[in-house]
Amino acid sequence: MRRHLFWLLVAVVAGIVAHTAFALFVPAWWFAREVRQLANDHGKNNFFIMTPEEQAKLFPGLPRFGVTGVCVFDVANGDVTFAADLPDGFWITTIYTDKADAIYSVNNRQSGANSFTVSLSRAPGLIEQLLKSTEKEAIDEIDSGWTVTSPEPRGLAVVWYPTPEIGLRSLAAEQVARSRCTAGPAGEG
Repeated sequence: MRRHLFWLLVAVVAGIVAHTAFALFVPAWWFAREVRQLANDHGKNNFFIMTPEEQAKLFPGLPRFGVTGVCVFDVANGDVTFAADLPDGFWITTIYTDKADAIYSVNNRQSGANSFTVSLSRAPGLIEQLLKSTEKEAIDEIDSGWTVTSPEPRGLAVVWYPTPEIGLRSLAAEQVARSRCTAGPAGEG
């Protein structure tokens, strides 16, 4: 009897460990794989409008007739500037690491403007934080818009603009496509 109880307990613990490992690590791994695929298909530090198929694969919960614009950014070698130029109406901009962690989000009401700039940079490590001389110098580097630091070198800046019907998707996509994503700090380029 003890022997069967022992193996039942081992099976339950193994099941819990397997489920936890799957729930904690597989989604981040899958998202990172999709980010790499988008970078291969569309390039890094480049803004593009996702096809409905790409959108359904990466963001299955979003309605298909909305417009999803994406910048696959890479801040490993320097800052990236995301300049959004969005139409009037409801929109959401969210910045994710390639591990699917949302590190910044803003919507049209919070922003107060349909055109804005986000400077993306790599978050400093502990040693870099200790070596940085003063917080005032860091503030002086910001020239416009918002600054978002990412703990990971790669990620996605995503703009989602819902449309009330599929027929309006192409018109909204043209307007959202005015946004840009470029390597380098804001003001250069």
